[in-house]
Amino acid sequence: MTSAADGADLDAIWAALEKDRVYVHPQMANKVTPQQLAEVKDTTAGSPVPTYVVVYPLHPDDEFNGDPADLAATLHDHRAEPGIYLATDVRWDRIELDGASWDVRSESPDAVGHATFAAKVEHPGDLGAQMVAATQMIAEGTTEARYDTAWEKWKKEQEKLESSSDSDSVSSSGSSSQGSSSSSQSSSSTGDDSDAGAIVGISLTVAIAAVAVALAVAWRRFKAERGEGTGRQKAFTLPASVVERVRDAHDSALVARADREILAFGEAIDAAHLSGDTAAWQAALDHYDAAKRVRGDSARPDVLDVVGALVLTERGREALACAIAGKPYQPTTPCYLNPLHGAATGRTALTTPRGKVVVPLCVTCRRDLLAHRRPDILDVVRGDGPVHYFDSGVEPWASTGYGALEPDLITTLHRTRR
Repeated sequence: MTSAADGADLDAIWAALEKDRVYVHPQMANKVTPQQLAEVKDTTAGSPVPTYVVVYPLHPDDEFNGDPADLAATLHDHRAEPGIYLATDVRWDRIELDGASWDVRSESPDAVGHATFAAKVEHPGDLGAQMVAATQMIAEGTTEARYDTAWEKWKKEQEKLESSSDSDSVSSSGSSSQGSSSSSQSSSSTGDDSDAGAIVGISLTVAIAAVAVALAVAWRRFKAERGEGTGRQKAFTLPASVVERVRDAHDSALVARADREILAFGEAIDAAHLSGDTAAWQAALDHYDAAKRVRGDSARPDVLDVVGALVLTERGREALACAIAGKPYQPTTPCYLNPLHGAATGRTALTTPRGKVVVPLCVTCRRDLLAHRRPDILDVVRGDGPVHYFDSGVEPWASTGYGALEPDLITTLHRTRR
């Protein structure tokens, strides 16, 4: 599949989205039937949750790196309309849906991830039917119910495939021993068909495995790199003196940044000259006080508290901007794996040893997971090595994900640090 030759015309895409909530690039017109397109338009027009669908010929070498979340983020940056943005995903050699969402509430904790997954399971290989299904469940508030059904169906299919694969392996082993004693005439007459069948079987198994581990592989790599679950110890431990120097340099840079940003935030509050009791104004003041409290006056504060001060300061600035503009304040959801990455663009399902979890992630982390690369997780030095912040036990950051899992950081902070 080729990408749009001259790059995306964002104004043209938005013109179509404003009119019908759907944009279909000419190169993709044959992927959706007129009836399916009409159903999607009708559904999105009456949906209580603003939903936009973009059918675009993404490519790894285009301006979006072939990433539907990047396309959605670019469209949102071009015109910051709240809503769920669904876009075509071609990264798995087939066309499906993915996307991102901004400033919307729905009955699903991950409307994008759950709706697109359920649609894919319900209508494999049919983009138009997936568009109809995903938009309908978002509009009707049935995303979670259909996702749960789809998840159980998918798990059963994977179990059958794994069982079939194991049986085929045993059968192939037995057939191989018997085949070695067969006549050359028999081998000559059936060899081509057997080889072709083996190749097809191997290719199918590899393809299935690639899809099945797409989410799980990320967590497994996290655990392997930490030396957990493998029965092996890490091969090398940094000397204590080196660890101390790394810790000092890293922490000092974050402390200096936090001090600058808290000071600038306080000056912005003073310059605003607001005295109203609006919720946004009060939120700005609460976040400023919380940021100063968390930062404290120590020359060597805990780095996790420093990151917390940065997150609180950024949220406070958002609240102040809303107060000045006379708008309600809604805290931005940060990237769960690293809150220093900024806002999450969507939620992603990860498979862990304790089960499936869905967390909000930024574009970069989602892209890394899809490419089977280790994301840039916020780590802190504990003892002789790094520890993921969510495994540190330091509250309220570990359990809330710095606001990624629990939006009300102020209340949680007061509850955990009285």
